[in-house]
Amino acid sequence: EWPVTVIPNAIDTEFWKPIDMRISRNILNLPNDCPLICFGAIGVNQYHKGFDILKSSLKLLKNEIKDLRLIVFGQSRPKNDIDLGFPIHYTGYLNDEISLRLIYSSVNVLVVPSRFESFGQTASEAQACGTPVVAFDFSGPKDIVCHKETGYLAKYCDDQDLAKGIKWTIDNQKKLKKK
Repeated sequence: EWPVTVIPNAIDTEFWKPIDMRISRNILNLPNDCPLICFGAIGVNQYHKGFDILKSSLKLLKNEIKDLRLIVFGQSRPKNDIDLGFPIHYTGYLNDEISLRLIYSSVNVLVVPSRFESFGQTASEAQACGTPVVAFDFSGPKDIVCHKETGYLAKYCDDQDLAKGIKWTIDNQKKLKKK
């Protein structure tokens, strides 16, 4: 019988908005002629961030998506290179929101393969920048991503469905960008 009010997590859409993909890629010295997948974490070895699941998914896709590349923000290149069969670009730690906005605007999809994510601020920011998000249909992202409208919600911890979602999102990029 107590009143309940939902207060959405506010995001400043005056700031978090798209930058032309070609312009953002040129500023960041990223190639303009290939699909870019993005993942963000301060460390790829953080179990809860799910990089191991993403890595497994990307290995399934390396022959299905031509000229695929991965952008990792929040971490510098590790001492032991990760071999996915295609290039990985590491941005290192980003000190400002403008750099993050440029990254979101330059990629085709942000993948959030977290085993647990209380909210998913990066998913909200990316979508505000016009970038679709692929995540698990679990915890925070399930409230942020509209399945096959603003991205793709894969079965929880399923690397094959995550790969399917990444491919579907890249294949349907124009349809999703119109939303």
